[in-house]
Parts: sequence; structure tokens; C-alpha cells
Amino acid sequence: MAEAVIEIVLEKLSSLIQKEFGLFFGFEYQNFKRLASLLTTIKATLEDAEEKQFTDKAIKDWLLKLKDAANVLDDILD
Repeated sequence: MAEAVIEIVLEKLSSLIQKEFGLFFGFEYQNFKRLASLLTTIKATLEDAEEKQFTDKAIKDWLLKLKDAANVLDDILD
């Protein structure tokens, strides 16, 4: 569940960077490739954490906090 929220936020953030910051700050294609790579790493880590949350209380707590932070970020980006 946290993965879905994070994925939406990351998609919005990526889109925002490409549209706004890319034009304004002159982001290059290579920077976008690095960002895309980082986002796929984050997604894979979240998928792994989603599976482990049922046996590890610390991971479950971390995911809840991450979900709250993602919701705040989502509100800011909107």
C-alpha cells in the first residue's frame, strides 16, 4: 500500500522535474536517466519492504512513517 502511494508521488515528482525544472534549470537527459534509475531502486526497495513488514515490526513502522511523509509530499506537489 505504501508502495502505491510512493509510486504516485514519484511519478508526479518526475513529471514535475521534467516539465518545470528541466526547462528552468536546464536538466540534461543524463540527469533524467540517473533520476529514473534511482526511482526504480526506491521502488524495488519498497516492494521488498512491503513483503518483510509482516515479520519485521521496524520495517512496518518505517513504512507507515514513509506513507505519511509521501502523503504530505503528494499534497505539496498538488
